[in-house]
Amino acid sequence: MNVFDSKHNNKKKIYHYIREKGLATKQDIAYNLQLSLPTVAQKLEDLVVRGLVGAECKVANKAGGRNPVAYTYVKDAKVAVGLDITKRHIKSVIIDLDGNIIKYVYRRRLYQRNDGYLKTLGETVEKIIDSIGLSRDKVIGVGIAVPGLIDFEKQCVVRGTVIDNTGMSREDFSTYIQYPTKLIHDSNASGFCEIWMSSELRNAFYISLCNSVGGTVLIDNEVYMGDGLYSGEVGHLNLVTDGMQCYCGQKGCADAYLNAERLADYTNRDLGMFFLRLEQGDGVLKEIWDEYLEYLAVLIHDIRMMFGSTIIVGGYVGIFIKDYMEVLCEKVNRKNPFGEDAAGYIMPCNNNTEAVATGAALYFVKEFIEAI
Repeated sequence: MNVFDSKHNNKKKIYHYIREKGLATKQDIAYNLQLSLPTVAQKLEDLVVRGLVGAECKVANKAGGRNPVAYTYVKDAKVAVGLDITKRHIKSVIIDLDGNIIKYVYRRRLYQRNDGYLKTLGETVEKIIDSIGLSRDKVIGVGIAVPGLIDFEKQCVVRGTVIDNTGMSREDFSTYIQYPTKLIHDSNASGFCEIWMSSELRNAFYISLCNSVGGTVLIDNEVYMGDGLYSGEVGHLNLVTDGMQCYCGQKGCADAYLNAERLADYTNRDLGMFFLRLEQGDGVLKEIWDEYLEYLAVLIHDIRMMFGSTIIVGGYVGIFIKDYMEVLCEKVNRKNPFGEDAAGYIMPCNNNTEAVATGAALYFVKEFIEAI
């Protein structure tokens, strides 16, 4: 390690220490990180100048004398924007450096592959920033989450059947966005959001039950991309031989049976209304939901046999799944040949608020924090 790396690592250690504790004095930092006071003072000065930590607070000195300055973590020193693009809407969020949503905007807008739609994306970003009077220099980037097979390295859509975005690149989606951008698979965005918010998890499989079905393999708090482009694409595991037509061209895919629109279509495209009427005892919807859970149980069982990990049920349907976990686990248990209890490895998603858009923005937050 060269001198520059050592100095850089010291600053990062100090920042992460304050971020974890929320508040700390120079003496606390020097003692707990085993750094000299001059080193700590120098790094803190730089962090204060950049606005990443504050120095306005003082704490009581138990030994008497002058009260020392306590340095505080400024979670909104920088922010990131996330976009969730689907066939029928655009959801946008602004998050702070902890991943908390500062602002959320929902906009109904049919996806179209044309310049007008790209202008709408740019306007959406500017409007959400303006809505809270945010200084542009605070924005570290815009994460753009879309359905489709994404080559993350090349930042382009290799195949996009759900919203006709095959061949589109990050540059295309960013035509009217003036900030750094990343193009992210929607399932990976929501899966990354989940593991960011769940500190106790390191390895898991996240099932995204949105308007299309996908999944994310999470290993050591990272999204595992695989050697190809299909890691986690459980929406195209075959559930029913020669079953219902899937948008991919095959028949019997999990997506055809488990996408959120299959439920929302029974209540005028309102998924929340589906679960409200289900809770109120609608007999027809109860039968539909029971069949849905049967198919979901098959998918979960297959994933468990492949990965042997915790399985998180997320996406639009995952927001409502908590009240039905007991029934779902019973269905999965009947399929498991080893007698293990599904309640020990299936969990509902923790993030119930715009996980896709939030996860897309979190890619920039993670990158920013690691670069300090």
